[in-house]
Amino acid sequence: MAELELLRSLPFEAADPSEEARSRAKGRLLRHIRRAPGRRRRRLLLPAVGLATAGAIAALVGVGNHGGADAAAARVLRKVATVARTQPAEKPLERGHFRYTKSLVAYMSGGKGWNALSPGVREIWLGANGAGRLHERWGRPTFPSAADRAGWIAAGRPQVNPREDSGNLPPSPRVKLPTDPDALYAKLHDRAVGSGNGTGPEMFTLVGDALRESDASPALRASLYEVAARIPGVELVGPATDRVGRHGVAVAYVDGKIHERHELIFDPRTAALLGEEYVELEGNSYGYSPGTVTGYATYVVSAAVNRLGARP
Repeated sequence: MAELELLRSLPFEAADPSEEARSRAKGRLLRHIRRAPGRRRRRLLLPAVGLATAGAIAALVGVGNHGGADAAAARVLRKVATVARTQPAEKPLERGHFRYTKSLVAYMSGGKGWNALSPGVREIWLGANGAGRLHERWGRPTFPSAADRAGWIAAGRPQVNPREDSGNLPPSPRVKLPTDPDALYAKLHDRAVGSGNGTGPEMFTLVGDALRESDASPALRASLYEVAARIPGVELVGPATDRVGRHGVAVAYVDGKIHERHELIFDPRTAALLGEEYVELEGNSYGYSPGTVTGYATYVVSAAVNRLGARP
């Protein structure tokens, strides 16, 4: 399996993480166990970016922008919202059909005195009622720091993840989200307040939740980008390349409390979410070097299939 060969090739890379950091990593892992209705690497060598994509990125980001980062991010996100609104709607799933999504992922897990970043290939099938199946294959874990690897060795080299894991998902009611940007902003804001994660970072995460592994309508996707454009603290990262070589544009929310950056990468031509990443900054609660990646997901395939377990 090409993906696992890629994951096995990832090289290994200081203080013990705080309880807050452990709690945050655990919450992020649980968020990704199934689609939340409301949570060094070797790149594949692919052809250079095409002229159409390059032109779309240049038009979206612009040249010589002298506005503030927040203003630049808002401008880009509103343009992406316009693109999203013009995309064709997904055909409603027929009875017995499922929405299939495949992604390359990495989540933090660990034990006392150590953490590991576990890379894997995730496949999920979701029916119209939320029922489906989740299948994950895990590659060799990597360690964010030498201290983590030493702690893992001292603990007896415990297994970090099963080699493969799968299970059926029970029906789960969909959370109805309004397509009016003002109403959607109010709803996500209400859900974010009191979450314990901070209103801004939680709203940004909720936007990502609604975009990933989703058959959201063009109107809803457009409104989600409009909401992101209004979240205080969202910044423009600029042109970005995801982990399978696709070119897009990234925006991010920098959480000043925990010193972590959450990035979303999207395709400027289709407004599709390509991937997301968590990057630690100076003073982070893990104690890691700035730039350390503690989680990512790259969405590589999304399609409707005619039976549970089928692949496009």
